[in-house]
Amino acid sequence: MPIIEKATRNRTAVFGGTFDPPHIGHMHIFHEVAEHTPFRSLLVIPARISNFKQESRPASFSDRLEMVRLLSEDYGKRYPEDDLEIIISDWEGRREEVSFTSDTVKHFYSSLEYDGKLDFIIGDDHLEKLGQWHDFGYLAEHVRFWCFTRDGKCVNRTSAEVIFISSEAVHASSTEIRSGEWGMLTPSVRRYIDDHKLYRA
Repeated sequence: MPIIEKATRNRTAVFGGTFDPPHIGHMHIFHEVAEHTPFRSLLVIPARISNFKQESRPASFSDRLEMVRLLSEDYGKRYPEDDLEIIISDWEGRREEVSFTSDTVKHFYSSLEYDGKLDFIIGDDHLEKLGQWHDFGYLAEHVRFWCFTRDGKCVNRTSAEVIFISSEAVHASSTEIRSGEWGMLTPSVRRYIDDHKLYRA
């Protein structure tokens, strides 16, 4: 196998989010990354405090980190044939500041950049506000965004490099889950929420 092809297959992408809680939609993204991208490892980074959700009060970082770990285990059981390693980082949780993607990219850039850019997974729901992300000029220069789109009608209106990937629609919403729609959870995450009495009014 040519060295460049081997390097391409071993690339690592970053997938961030609040994960409050993580759900079947996030697990579906894991699977879509395995199926439709060159990546063989995915660095999942829960945010301590999301820039766009600074007024919200999510579950504790430790709870969300553990639920992401459980989600990754459920993913492995659901898709045992996928060739994708899930790596979970607590880096943002160990900081006191708001979780700006630009800070995270700067921290991991030297170890994850590929041909000058770090690869970052987003859903099409983030595309409209992408240009408003903190320090967007830096992101546009140093990040390649892989955007999973469900309707194929998304348009990149920013200066950033965005690769669109058509994705099967899976309806899942952390907001709806927090309101009691438990069917969007994987089994292990559901048990954790029940055991720790999370998201109870």
